[in-house]
Amino acid sequence: MISEVKGRGIHLGIIPDGSRRWARINGIKNYDGRQSGEVIDKIVRHVFEKHPEVSDFSIWALSTENLQRPEEDRELVYRLLKRKMKDLLHDLGINKIEIKVNIVGSRLGGMPQEIEELAQDIVSKTKNHKSGTLNICIGYGGREEILDAVMAASKWLRKNPTITKLPMNIFQKFLLIPQSLDIVIRTGGEQRLSGFMLYQVEYAELFFTDTLWPDFTTKELDRIIEKFSQIDRRFGK
Repeated sequence: MISEVKGRGIHLGIIPDGSRRWARINGIKNYDGRQSGEVIDKIVRHVFEKHPEVSDFSIWALSTENLQRPEEDRELVYRLLKRKMKDLLHDLGINKIEIKVNIVGSRLGGMPQEIEELAQDIVSKTKNHKSGTLNICIGYGGREEILDAVMAASKWLRKNPTITKLPMNIFQKFLLIPQSLDIVIRTGGEQRLSGFMLYQVEYAELFFTDTLWPDFTTKELDRIIEKFSQIDRRFGK
């Protein structure tokens, strides 16, 4: 088993890219995202059941840039989100192993009302779970997260005028996801972060795979986590 990182478990982040390309390659018209959702279910369950060294798992479901896509594309994503969030509410596996679910995003408030309400229900239902944390990033962008945190930290400083320098641990509390990343996986062949958790990614180990998200398997995930376990991480020292 991989040892804990700085007194906590490993924080795994995944950018699940390549679903639309997968649909085109496989000649699927009117792609509804079902295959992508099934892979998310499989990977989430596998992480928390087979990798107890992972305490936090963040997956990017919808970026701020995705919200600028044509309405038809957005509606497809919204339908998939609604379906998967309803599944999460009634997922006996998640509840049995007591996974806490956070749904975060700077623009989550701009989502359709049903998505907002489902998000609130899931967070409320799982808030006392302590076996691990699943962060689902919806309407999320790394730059916006940092800007929002800076604004919140500025208000905090005004209320604490004797503080001359903002402590890093205080600033991190204003982030949507305060935990630093240890592993980032991006599927689909692109080798960039595209704004994913820009503050938290500082010392993360990055893994890029050509596998399109609907073809991503638990075996490939296991191989990446095994590679991570062999890295001598010095954190700049």
